[in-house]
Amino acid sequence: MNILEFNNELLTAIAGHLTVEDLKTFSIVCHRFAIIAHDDATWREMLYNTFGVTYKLPKDTWKQQFERKCTDPKDNRICPHLGAVTRQSLEPYKAPYNNVINRKPPQHNCVICAQNHYDSGLCLYIYNGNNRIRCKDCAYKFHAMRPGRHGILLRIPVLQMYCFTCSRQLGESRGDESEEYYVDHLLENLTHDSELGRQQLVKRRQCMFERGLYLTEADRKSVLSATPCFYFVDRMWLWAWFLRLCDGKLAVEPITNKALEDEDGLLNRDARPKGGSTTAFSIVTPKLWNYLVQTYGLSGKAFQSNEIQGRPEYTKLWQSIDDWKLI
Repeated sequence: MNILEFNNELLTAIAGHLTVEDLKTFSIVCHRFAIIAHDDATWREMLYNTFGVTYKLPKDTWKQQFERKCTDPKDNRICPHLGAVTRQSLEPYKAPYNNVINRKPPQHNCVICAQNHYDSGLCLYIYNGNNRIRCKDCAYKFHAMRPGRHGILLRIPVLQMYCFTCSRQLGESRGDESEEYYVDHLLENLTHDSELGRQQLVKRRQCMFERGLYLTEADRKSVLSATPCFYFVDRMWLWAWFLRLCDGKLAVEPITNKALEDEDGLLNRDARPKGGSTTAFSIVTPKLWNYLVQTYGLSGKAFQSNEIQGRPEYTKLWQSIDDWKLI
């Protein structure tokens, strides 16, 4: 049979296995081939055949997702193994997930070590319907039993997904927007039938939102240059807040700035951004400060940069900020 007699579906499948350079050559054969080469269905095939990726943002084309993935050769932002997890493949996991978060009897322990790890992290290992409940350590051991298997770990209490092959959490703020969207889409489906599950998802989304705020609104050069004033926050509190976010949890205590106060209730002139033997502070934008106060409350005083601007007793403090290698 002449290749010109192939139907469009078969030609699309063929074109989807080509490289970008070969696709250009393919497109100049004839007008029909040119149409197929520019069809987004072809780029969807190319994305999967080249990278194994099967998801994208609704607003993007498959060609755009292909181009995005070309800039991520080490899978640091777009996981190629996540596409194996779909709404349909998650169905067998709904019942064990709901049983764990609702603590329905019998109490769920790890099926391997028989210990209860609910607070520290019971997990589901998402791979070919393997929906037994394990603790995190036993899930890692189970994954290591078969090299080359692309399993995804779901930490039930905090709804975090982890790809063993990519060695990172998926859908987090440093990943690609398309990965974040797809993970949220999967988790929404998983938690849909449970009130506690939906509450978990709301908390997870809040964690993601707050991590995004931290990355743009705290301890950055832009905080110094793009705002008329900034706020000083006790560094220990801010780090504790951020580390909890990384673990999928929200802060449990209000901001405390008491460590930054001197005996007169003013900002401690000996405070420094890096701490060490002195009191340490972080700097945040008014946007982040207001959010944190409204969300978690404040114990202590609010210290703004414009309140100490130009005061000679704070010269060394300002010099320490200038020496702070912010990016």
